Amino acid sequence: MPDIQTLLDHLNGPQREAVLENSRPLLVLAGAGSGKTRVITTKIAYAIETLQIPPYQILAVTFTNKAANEMKERVIDMLDGRSDAHEAVIRTFHSFGAWLLRRFGSEIGLEANFTIYDDEDSLSLLASCFPSQKKSDLKPVMNSISYMKDRGLGPNDRLPAVNQNDSFRSMFARYEERLAEVGNVDFADLISRSCTLLKQSEQVRSYIHRRFSMILVDEYQDTNAAQFSLLRLLVGPSTFVCVVGDDDQSIYRFRGAEVANILSFPSHFSNTRTIKLEQNYRSTEAILDVANSVIRRNKGRHPKRLWTEQKTGDKPTLYYVQDERDEVERVAQILKADRRFDNSAVLYRTNAQSQAFETGFKRLGIPYKVVGALQFFDREEVKDGLSLLYLLSNSRDEVSFRRIINKPARSIGPAAIEKILAYGREAEGNLLTMLTMACERGALSPKVADGVRPLVTAFEEAHRLLEEGRLVDLTTHLLTESGLLAYYEGEDKKNGTFRVQNLAQLVNAIGQVEQSLDGFLAFLEQLALDRTTLADHDPREEAGVTLITMHNTKGLEFDRVFVVGMEQGLFPGRNGTHEDDLEEERRTFYVALTRAKRELYLLSAKRRMLWGKISLQEPSVFLDEIEAGLLSIIGEPSQGAKAWGGWDERPRARVGWGSGGGNLIQQGFGKDAKAFTMKTVHHLPKAGTPLFPVGQRVYNDRYGEGEVVSSRQRADGEKVIEVNFFGGKRATYVEKFADLEKIES
Repeated sequence: MPDIQTLLDHLNGPQREAVLENSRPLLVLAGAGSGKTRVITTKIAYAIETLQIPPYQILAVTFTNKAANEMKERVIDMLDGRSDAHEAVIRTFHSFGAWLLRRFGSEIGLEANFTIYDDEDSLSLLASCFPSQKKSDLKPVMNSISYMKDRGLGPNDRLPAVNQNDSFRSMFARYEERLAEVGNVDFADLISRSCTLLKQSEQVRSYIHRRFSMILVDEYQDTNAAQFSLLRLLVGPSTFVCVVGDDDQSIYRFRGAEVANILSFPSHFSNTRTIKLEQNYRSTEAILDVANSVIRRNKGRHPKRLWTEQKTGDKPTLYYVQDERDEVERVAQILKADRRFDNSAVLYRTNAQSQAFETGFKRLGIPYKVVGALQFFDREEVKDGLSLLYLLSNSRDEVSFRRIINKPARSIGPAAIEKILAYGREAEGNLLTMLTMACERGALSPKVADGVRPLVTAFEEAHRLLEEGRLVDLTTHLLTESGLLAYYEGEDKKNGTFRVQNLAQLVNAIGQVEQSLDGFLAFLEQLALDRTTLADHDPREEAGVTLITMHNTKGLEFDRVFVVGMEQGLFPGRNGTHEDDLEEERRTFYVALTRAKRELYLLSAKRRMLWGKISLQEPSVFLDEIEAGLLSIIGEPSQGAKAWGGWDERPRARVGWGSGGGNLIQQGFGKDAKAFTMKTVHHLPKAGTPLFPVGQRVYNDRYGEGEVVSSRQRADGEKVIEVNFFGGKRATYVEKFADLEKIES
């Protein structure tokens, strides 16, 4: 028989209280590294063994299948293999929704054998409703439909401050009709239709209230509006409900998570008891002091302070380095001193930052793995860019030719490609020459010929630049004139990705080699001989330093952590102009800090290469928020940089990272900037005309479409605009620096 008392004896005071409180709604604020999983699993075991609650009457919900499976295994182990322990329902939110709908979906006209559509299936279904429209044009519509569903809204609902047009509502409605016709659901429906079921069927709702006498939710800070609605519907008059989470670690707002859910829980469930788990079992006191000093700046949080009995440990160190290369060298120097690679991690804000470390570590012989993303040189957009360079170096490279000839689309079908390749035999395999021949001999339709001629011209100019050793210029020229850059700009706008930044990093990489033909060929040869790829298994299980974004570190811990790129415009990014944005970025920093167990290093560069040009950088505002004396500081910040007294007082970052590339003429991209800039640069207004007048519709990579609702002039003469985004976000920008694109009516 399990010894529950022994399990309780292994808990600290607040943990034990959280397990023993079962008489009223319970909010457990579980700080980073405070042992929340132990609390949840012990609470389930205690409920089954001591409170005599049948396992099948317990529902525990978390956010990943891996976490759910681990939780169930720990409960079974705690109950010493009790035969019915596996009957506890421990699932993800969406898995539970599927469980509910398969049993009772017929109440709302849904058969039990429904198929769950993924994003691509959903887009295909929407496209079948509107066959005259391209999938690429419909993808933003599908994203907006999912956005609405995650907030529990339907075609006839409106978001606050959203000017949804009749066209979108009718498309949403037709998509819903089509879903009903085929009898299937999309991913968001697993939550939204479960809510509909429980609202409409009193019989099902009553059954669920009787079935589950205890409901627990893990990672509650990551719930969205629809999941919160589902929880409220699941909880009956006599149901015990407990949510566990940490508002300070709510960093997924871009996925729809609402930190307000955990902040407002006591107001929605009366007589709630709040228990704080503040003892940290992961990090040293010196690391926690830094984390606490940062997160206390946030206003939207439950007050708490992490503490630990681990009093020993060095102060975290802040390095001011010269540039990204110096940043890599400094990290590598520390790593190679003791060669403890496997439990060290480099954390960055955007995936594009990994390139410098991948290249540097490869050169220095430091083993590494990239977690949460493809390695830099194996990403689709980077491989596309490299194909242009490979074809430039070897005009007979048919693999690279096939990769880029119809990307972006040039209306070249398979038959036309084969016809072009046939001309290659006459041109001794020179694929660029054969393109010209195919055009001149009328082998291609006028439309196809018009599509390929600019590509031929682009390579002719690139050859000239290569002879002059202008590698940065030739790379940017090929990316621009081939249409590849514009293609991925469009992909980023539709999908909220950062693939153009990776093309920028490719330009940076080529700019760091010897600027000559020999340097160019050596660069390509190195990649051809040693292109490391991810294995099929979990990359975290591989040996080497972990390269990972801050957002992907949730739930992870490392003996040694390097947080790099601590500069304005990079972290926090340029989109962090609103206080809510800044608090989200600060929570992300807090998560990064609290991944470290024993050693913590922060690095800030004085300058950084962007699009092949050097940009002066300013230290992150977050560094100034760390209390004096908590860091060992090595080096000096860049000249002219100062400690900003607050978010509103800091100068705007000179260069934008984060979600967008900023104004590339301003970044020094020069005459080629026209190919990279958004419409804010393409359509400069006449003197005295507002760049973004009130009423102008705009687009931002992170927040989507919106409308300018106000404009004012500050005391310093700068014009400030305010934008309401259709997803419910409100943001303020300095007009001339706003990373916004005009949407022409």
